Amino acid sequence: MVAEGTPAIFVTFLMAILGYVGLMCVVLLTVKDRPWMWLWRIVVPIIFVHVLMVWVFRYDWHFDLAVRNGYVGFAIFHSALISILISVFCRQDVAQKLIHLSFVIVTLGAIGASFRYDDVAMYRFVVMGCGLVGGFGLFRFYVLDRRHKL
Repeated sequence: MVAEGTPAIFVTFLMAILGYVGLMCVVLLTVKDRPWMWLWRIVVPIIFVHVLMVWVFRYDWHFDLAVRNGYVGFAIFHSALISILISVFCRQDVAQKLIHLSFVIVTLGAIGASFRYDDVAMYRFVVMGCGLVGGFGLFRFYVLDRRHKL
């Protein structure tokens, strides 16, 4: 396990915020019916590398370290990862729903983590801002524009 404040941990969570901002941008492109697959092909590897870096640098590949703060957070983030990875292999309409679901899952987990853990607290306002912007886009897409269904 790598100590807090090291360059590896900084890069690990920088990848997280880049992946999250990219996820928000893809969500906005999907709700605006703009081409988004090109960006998704860039964002997914960033997210996947972030998760690998967490497993390497934070957990040292030990499951007990991964769940030391509870199974809920572990389940939240890994279910989002599975949804993100599956979306790459789906039809575009199914991928869009998986991306939207992933955004909601990641947003809930990231907001909670940014208030709970000091090492990611510096991203709190970025996470909340992206969550609000992306959340409003999804609200508008599914609630205000009633043509779309979950």
